[in-house]
Amino acid sequence: MHDLTFRHEDGRTAAVEITAAADGESIALWKLMNNRDERWIERDLVGGWAVGLLPSARAKDLRRTLPGLLRDLEQRGITALDLDLAESASAERLGVVSARQSGTSFPGSIYITIDLPAERSGGVVPSTGDCLSSWVADFLSEDGQSDVLAKLGRSGLEERHAFVLLPGFAVAPFAVIDLLLRDDAPLPTVDPILPSEVTHVWVASTWSSGCGFRWSAAERWDSFRKFDESAPSASS
Repeated sequence: MHDLTFRHEDGRTAAVEITAAADGESIALWKLMNNRDERWIERDLVGGWAVGLLPSARAKDLRRTLPGLLRDLEQRGITALDLDLAESASAERLGVVSARQSGTSFPGSIYITIDLPAERSGGVVPSTGDCLSSWVADFLSEDGQSDVLAKLGRSGLEERHAFVLLPGFAVAPFAVIDLLLRDDAPLPTVDPILPSEVTHVWVASTWSSGCGFRWSAAERWDSFRKFDESAPSASS
């Protein structure tokens, strides 16, 4: 079965499938390294280390070995890891791509970030939203979305909506991520070439900023608010 069925005021029904353009490897590593109640403190370090990791790095190995690597750098007076030098070999085996020490209010602290591919971490800010149109069409056509398409196709309903969510670590280029972060983002000017199973598409991020985008053949591209500001709060 598809995820949701909703009914229009005129009685028509539509099928909805929700999917996420998520970088599962980066999300898993981030949670393992940062999803803790207390910050990472190693008492025998001076600390203030910002460490960038490959998504493929193993959390268990990092917890066991990274403090010793940073301790060695501190003892040698090195405040930034140079990947061209011999001491970087053990860092590379751990999946460490950068390590830099700076001042901190928390002695012994280690701060973890995930190193993203260049095409997802920066680039030219788009002047139109056309990159979103082409990207979402390609994303929904990937093998990984075959189950989404199959469920929509089996619904037998005339309207079949695909809702694509982008989390903090998303498999989308910078231009698309930038559009979803901006409150004043331009609409796409071209229609997406969607799989036949999809008649309507919605795209939104999980971030607090920015708006969502939706497309249908009848209404073309439009934007929508992700949050209903008129809804009562939990404390109301």
